[in-house]
Amino acid sequence: MGVQVSMPIHIATPVECAPSQSFSRCVVMPLLEARRWCALLLCLSSLTWAGAAHSAGCGMPPLSSSQMRALNIDGWLERMRRATDLNTYSGQFNVLSSSGVVSSSRVWHVCEPERQIERMEALSGNPRIVYRQNAEVRSFLPAERVVKITSRDMPRKFALPHGVDEGMLAAHYVAQLSGHEQLISRTADVLDLRPRDALRFGYRIWLDRESGLVLKWQTISAGGKVLEEAGFSRLALETPVGGAQIEAMMNDVVGYRVVRDARAVTTLHDHGWSLHVPVPGFVLLNCTQTSLVPDTADKAALAAAPLTPVQCVYSDGLATISVFLEAYGEDQRAYEGQGMRLGATQTLSMRVAQHGWVTMVGEVPLLTLRRFASAIKHVEQ
Repeated sequence: MGVQVSMPIHIATPVECAPSQSFSRCVVMPLLEARRWCALLLCLSSLTWAGAAHSAGCGMPPLSSSQMRALNIDGWLERMRRATDLNTYSGQFNVLSSSGVVSSSRVWHVCEPERQIERMEALSGNPRIVYRQNAEVRSFLPAERVVKITSRDMPRKFALPHGVDEGMLAAHYVAQLSGHEQLISRTADVLDLRPRDALRFGYRIWLDRESGLVLKWQTISAGGKVLEEAGFSRLALETPVGGAQIEAMMNDVVGYRVVRDARAVTTLHDHGWSLHVPVPGFVLLNCTQTSLVPDTADKAALAAAPLTPVQCVYSDGLATISVFLEAYGEDQRAYEGQGMRLGATQTLSMRVAQHGWVTMVGEVPLLTLRRFASAIKHVEQ
């Protein structure tokens, strides 16, 4: 399995705002919901398959005690990533926050020689079924009769994203094995990832000894409080259906309106902003603009589609921060400095550089979001 553990997240979930509604006010709850879905496994799976299963084979061999002791933090994260990708499994995955909010989903993940394919079905909240084949994700929303197609290239939890060099994590986190426990009738090795400063949270992770899958993890505050807990309540190293059957379900869009998430790579400077990263260890992963267009649209329609304000994603390899910038409007004054917390995920909205409005979402302490907000500057074009 894998983990939200923010598990760093570039939320690429399309968001549609009413004309009278500012982007920042309509984006926060969809972002929180999307991050919760990432916690329910999707963002943990490999986003670039490239024949990994073919070269390495499906399945993960167990490690000996000496092999486990020899792993550094980068080695542990790589093992978690490979276990998520290379195992076939099914089960029920739940997320519980300190506020009492619970999300549950049914997960099927199939490893095959040239691809990985999975299906997640919401067991709580709004009806939703999400399919992923390699990097393509299709979200079925039965109540709206809509299928949203996206291509996921965001970083995953417990996987080293592009731009974060090996060794950077060790500068900001300490990894330590803390024994083993029985969990859902399986033997789990317990790994603690403790931050070296107060600008990020820590994690406790239970890893299945047989398969290497993450059975459960907790996100922990500096004071030792469990902010969020996610894990399997049931797990089997098999699925009730094969990859071909999941693919057939994924392609059955009869009766649904299909929309595709069209994202354009951009930079903050192109929009008149700069942000010099104010927290050591975080790096810029990407900046994009997103629009939703019908799946049947031609290239001209794609080019003419209206773009939302800019979104940039920053990560230290475990924690992720999404930064949304738009022009400031007087209707936003009432929301100045407002924040929200759901489990380990914090949000903050505020006016910046006189002309701008920022909305930030991240699995980090509020202090970290405030440092990012204070570093945003307006740049003359």
